[in-house]
Amino acid sequence: MTMTTIKVSKGTRDRLHRLAAADGLTLAQEIEKLMDRAGARPKPTVGGYRSGKPLSAEEIDAVLAGGFGQ
Repeated sequence: MTMTTIKVSKGTRDRLHRLAAADGLTLAQEIEKLMDRAGARPKPTVGGYRSGKPLSAEEIDAVLAGGFGQ
C-alpha cells in the first residue's frame, strides 16, 4: 500500500469523513468504495462512423447543407 496526499476543500474532506464514519470505514476505504461505485468510464471515441469510402468535397457539402440531425 502506498501513501498519497490529495487536496480537497474542507467541506469535501468533512463530507468524506462523515461518510466513512457512517459506513464504519477508514477514509481510504470510503474513497475506494466511492471509486468502485463510479465504475470505469468508457474511453471516448472520435469519428465513430466509418463509411468505408472517402467522401468527395461535393458529397460533404451536400451532407452539411442538409443540416445536422435531420
